[in-house]
Amino acid sequence: MRGRGAGALTLAVLLAGCGESSDPVKDKADVAEVRAMHDMPPIQPISPQRISYTDIEENNLFGKGCGFAPQNSAGILFLAQEKHGFLKLDGKIRTLAPDMGSKELPMQARSAYDGKEFTVALTMDAVAEEHDGIKKINHPGAMSVTDAKGRVVYQAKGLIGCGS
Repeated sequence: MRGRGAGALTLAVLLAGCGESSDPVKDKADVAEVRAMHDMPPIQPISPQRISYTDIEENNLFGKGCGFAPQNSAGILFLAQEKHGFLKLDGKIRTLAPDMGSKELPMQARSAYDGKEFTVALTMDAVAEEHDGIKKINHPGAMSVTDAKGRVVYQAKGLIGCGS
């Protein structure tokens, strides 16, 4: 009989907890907070890799356009061309589509490119006039990469070199 009494007491305590009225405003805020954590996972910074000449050959990335190299580096981290943009992550070349509504850069490149996971934006500080006989011109600028949620996952200043 003693075991039955303890079980009945536990059941009564549990049922009493269910009968308490909750604050609908607080409940709604709690649900929104949980959804926000689910919908907005932590930012995962990326480390774009240098696109080598071997990468260009193996993936047929030849053509006119612009390439971004961070300060103090000659390694190109992003290639911006008329029909595609290229970013190397985890040893693989990722192809992005040009945002045709974005600003046009020299050599028919664009200032923004969109992909499934990332968006790349190039910003030139100033575009110098092209001179006869010059095939390539370097411009001070920056590159920013955002994730699918629009959060910055990579950002650097450097040079944007354009040529054919």
